[in-house]
Amino acid sequence: MGLTRGIIIVTPGPGDSFRKAKVCLPGRAPDRIRRFHQGLALVLLAAALGGCADAPPVVKPTPSTDVGKMEAWRDAELITGLSRDRFTLMGTGESMRPIYGDNTVLVIAKIDYNDLKAGMQVAYVTLAGMRVLHVLVEKDARGWRVQGLNNEGVDRERVTSANLIGVVYASFTTESGSP
Repeated sequence: MGLTRGIIIVTPGPGDSFRKAKVCLPGRAPDRIRRFHQGLALVLLAAALGGCADAPPVVKPTPSTDVGKMEAWRDAELITGLSRDRFTLMGTGESMRPIYGDNTVLVIAKIDYNDLKAGMQVAYVTLAGMRVLHVLVEKDARGWRVQGLNNEGVDRERVTSANLIGVVYASFTTESGSP
């Protein structure tokens, strides 16, 4: 079986750019989960040792793989099932392009508000009850200012301990329009 499934891990890059690394998940469930954790550890180790320092910023269309939404959802649920503090959401909208688009399945992990740091991608609930996923920009007295990657300015609302849902733990992208 070829390497057809993947997780896109996004880290801040120079300036306002972002870097991404794809961790492929071959095989079936238990082996795939083990390899995912091994791959994630290698990516994080490389970043910690400066292995990503010279990589140019990535500005490309939303990444995709040759799997359908249902298969991506099942893969995300495997990751979600490893912890009670994770859940799965389907991404929609344009505000986080080019990293996430309408065909992105996200695994969100709960996090303590005091552990948030600038550059993290967080999900929160607006006053209107909408779930939004944007990047933390800076903290002020009213909470965290956030902005979509594809938006020109920061959001009007702040992320607070009361409206925080969690941070992106993993993302699965699919071919557009595939079931």
